[in-house]
Amino acid sequence: MTTKAKLDVAIMTALAGAILAIAASRWDPENLGHFVLFFALAMVGSAMKIRLPGFKTTISINFVFILIGLAWFSFGETVLIGLGGALVQSLWKVQTRPKPVQVLFNAACLTVCTAAAFWTSHTVPVMLGLHSTAAMMVLGACAYVVLNTGLVSLVISLAEGRPLTEIWSSCYEWTFPYFLVGAALAGLANATSNAGNLSVALLVVLAMYFVYVYYRMHIVRAVLDNISNVSQENETVLAGASRGR
Repeated sequence: MTTKAKLDVAIMTALAGAILAIAASRWDPENLGHFVLFFALAMVGSAMKIRLPGFKTTISINFVFILIGLAWFSFGETVLIGLGGALVQSLWKVQTRPKPVQVLFNAACLTVCTAAAFWTSHTVPVMLGLHSTAAMMVLGACAYVVLNTGLVSLVISLAEGRPLTEIWSSCYEWTFPYFLVGAALAGLANATSNAGNLSVALLVVLAMYFVYVYYRMHIVRAVLDNISNVSQENETVLAGASRGR
């Protein structure tokens, strides 16, 4: 990892540490029992992860629970969902053991993104005079998606020396449909229920599981098609070289 990438991780970690300190100082759950159950469902969702082609990172359905948490829970509770999800996503059933710096960055990134989404969803609508839960959810989702993909793309760009715009564009191409469906389900869950009805959250897990399975199959097909195309191109080149002898 380059010096610039290490500096980026250090800045993210310091920022996440400050956010966690604020969350701890404001920790005041209204219904701890409901939060614990919801948190457990969110961790199950975090275990449903997909590795993106061309990236040493994964996405999971944890972001759906973060978005629901924006409307259902306090700042500290929502940030804890993001942090816990990042740790589960980084450490649960991994093919290769991640480096400590990777786990640290993932935890810091989701903590910062969750805090930014919470602040945006609760502050901007008030500033604009939009007293609407729908507006809150949309703004929070936009803040989370843009910041999450941006921060991940930035650290990859710094670590590998690749253009940021190229990486960010590729990241959006793979993740945007997944985020869009998840945000729609989060909005639907919030519109039809409240924090006291966790059965809706359970239905969200079930719905997102099918989305996860479909998306995973789609990525596998895309990777196999790419391998097939590269193989055909190589065979064509070799055939042309043989005829030229």
